[in-house]
Amino acid sequence: MNIKFENLEKIDEVLNLLKALKLSQVTDKKWLNISEASKYLGYSQDYMHILKNDEFIEGKHYYKKGKLLFDKFELDNWVTSNFSAIKPKEVVNQILKDII
Repeated sequence: MNIKFENLEKIDEVLNLLKALKLSQVTDKKWLNISEASKYLGYSQDYMHILKNDEFIEGKHYYKKGKLLFDKFELDNWVTSNFSAIKPKEVVNQILKDII
């Protein structure tokens, strides 16, 4: 097998194109599993579970259908919102506490 050295220099370019293609397959989907959502946001899967418990609202940001499915549109809204310091679950719990 003869491999030209000029072609070896293109390996990094090919790898970057393959990574972009794989990411575009994730970003074209509406529903992301935990692995895809973590890659999409750039967080670990463990941190995604922390977000699910502390910040995300079931039925809005994610759904449980045998496995966790995250709504990509709502994840985008969460990232771009100005309310990142406010934790929705804490607000809901405080309102419920005040009502009861």
